[in-house]
Amino acid sequence: MIAGPMRRAFLLSLASAALIAGAAAAQEDGLPVTSPLVQAACGACHATDDAGRMSRISWQRKSAEGWQITILRMIRTGNVNLTAEDARNVVRYLTDHHGLAPEEERPIFYLAEQRPHQEAFADDEELMAVTCSRCHLTARFRAQRRTPEEWDLLKGMHVGYFPVIEGQTFRGEDGGERWAVDRVLDQLKEKYPFETADWRRYQAKGPGPGIAGRWFLDAHQPGSGPIAGIVEFRPDDDSVGNYGYEANLVHADGTTETRLGAGVLYGGFSFRGRSSGARLGDRRAAMLLAADGQTLEGRLFSGRFGEDGMDAVLTRAGGGVRIAAAWPRAGRAGETLEGVRILGAGFDENAAGSLDFGAGVTVSAARRSSELELSVDLAIGEGAPLGYRDVAVGGIRLVDGFAVYDRVDYIRVGPEMALSRVGGAVAPKQFVQFEATGWHRGPDGERLTDDDLALGQIPVRWSTEEYFIRDEDADTRFVGNIDDRGLFTPGLDGPNPERELMADNMGDVWVVAEHDDPLSGETLRDRARLVVAPPVFLYWDLFPQRAGAGGQ
Repeated sequence: MIAGPMRRAFLLSLASAALIAGAAAAQEDGLPVTSPLVQAACGACHATDDAGRMSRISWQRKSAEGWQITILRMIRTGNVNLTAEDARNVVRYLTDHHGLAPEEERPIFYLAEQRPHQEAFADDEELMAVTCSRCHLTARFRAQRRTPEEWDLLKGMHVGYFPVIEGQTFRGEDGGERWAVDRVLDQLKEKYPFETADWRRYQAKGPGPGIAGRWFLDAHQPGSGPIAGIVEFRPDDDSVGNYGYEANLVHADGTTETRLGAGVLYGGFSFRGRSSGARLGDRRAAMLLAADGQTLEGRLFSGRFGEDGMDAVLTRAGGGVRIAAAWPRAGRAGETLEGVRILGAGFDENAAGSLDFGAGVTVSAARRSSELELSVDLAIGEGAPLGYRDVAVGGIRLVDGFAVYDRVDYIRVGPEMALSRVGGAVAPKQFVQFEATGWHRGPDGERLTDDDLALGQIPVRWSTEEYFIRDEDADTRFVGNIDDRGLFTPGLDGPNPERELMADNMGDVWVVAEHDDPLSGETLRDRARLVVAPPVFLYWDLFPQRAGAGGQ
């Protein structure tokens, strides 16, 4: 019986033998590797055939994060010696030439965005969930395309590096003749093949025009409100697809910010970047370019787990006015509002005089603060029709940008379910930003229906309440605290001497928001469930932010 390091070496040798056979069987496919850097970095282990195809590499396609993880593993276990710049360039080449088509990357882009996401499996994928998702997000393997031989070799790699996995998950629990992982591989071969129609269409179209030029940014920061501005991308003359950029932004409270950054547009459509500024600090960006090349959509985020993030849309900016948001975004009938901010771009000296909020709403005063902001005083008539208004500046309209209401009928807390992690001693903390929004019942008088009016963020009191799982666990005392902006900070990791049996600071609580209506005197409340979990001590997937996908 072979055990220990000898077993690992033996299994890896079997995988190498299968590698040669698999590559020979798939000679009719494969993508040639034309990069001298990739050939030099990988050629010691990956042979090149007469057509320029390199074993393993030419029969796989992955996202930028997938190739980065592969390169990091080769550096760690394969004695590959690369400078940081060379490693970035290898990832860049492989993603550009051995990557995913836009239609293939979009469903799993939440991995690049580090967006909280509840992964789901089809009815026939239960075995896949048990076998693969004990260690990986499903986006990890769904972001790959391989030939059947390459999917089989992935099994050999796992058994070679992690022998215990054979008994833990790969064999399965039903005692069948075939291993569970072999049945999963059948599904992966069928659902994620190397050759796809999406890939062929993408290859035929080419990478597109790039993203150089001015873009209008429309974003929302949970807990703070809308953000708008102009982002200008400047191409790097020395490297196609690399960009520097400058963003001039205005926030909901009128604060302005200039941000400087750099990024890479992989494959002509998949952007990764980093930027820094005084208000938002250091932020990473993951965004996808639409097929028509007119919008970039994704997420700007920071934090060890990407938890401090905001959705953002960038639209190519021509001349003229653009409107992102009115803040606050609602007013009560009969109310006078001073200092309502209109965030956007292209506001000239005449813009304030052309503002219009529709029937029953009078613009009593308007001022231009900058190219990005107007300040407006509004008088809303007692009999003003309830409902959404378009905010117009000249001939440009923000559809449903402002709402008129007579009462706040209910509030909602988001996210409805959230995960936090204790930390601060041996592992990073995972924070959660909550936000409370007000709602009106709408014309049908019923809550939670499609015609309800969203009134935007409203002032609330934040607190936590016990989510009862067992008696006297007192989670609200130990799991952490939530501040007046809705930011939850978890407790310290490790045993807590103040807790019964020196238990740690994990637990389950309700996060509660309460709003006091100034007219009715009624207190409206809503709550969300929060699970405060253990730290992540061991990462099976190397998080992209450790090195930054492509160095960004």
